[in-house]
Amino acid sequence: MRVHLDTDFLVRALANQGPERHKLLELAASPAEIQMSSLAWYEFARGPRSPEQMAVARSLFDEEGIIPFSDDLAERAAEMFRQLGSPRRRSADVAIGITALEMNARLLSSNANDFTGIPGLEVESAHVEEPG
Repeated sequence: MRVHLDTDFLVRALANQGPERHKLLELAASPAEIQMSSLAWYEFARGPRSPEQMAVARSLFDEEGIIPFSDDLAERAAEMFRQLGSPRRRSADVAIGITALEMNARLLSSNANDFTGIPGLEVESAHVEEPG
């Protein structure tokens, strides 16, 4: 099984004891291949993050765990962005989603709605909204 982490999922998993943390620990103990788009890694790394958070996050990925955003991925993401008629604020989300899709990975996100409309993308949300 291959999974991609979205920025918000990783931030929540490292910041609290909620469902994202439990899911990440479960994945880390499994044979799952954990990956992340270089765009999502950039969003995570720009922080603010403590050196400990950076070290723990980096330890989740093997040498090829952070997937470069190639020119081919950029073109595919741009086409999907145009097809979706997405507002600019979704541009990074579309690119992250396309990267996961192209890697045949399930995307773990705390904001699954950010990836609505990307055909074939499997998104799992570990976050549970508190009753309002």
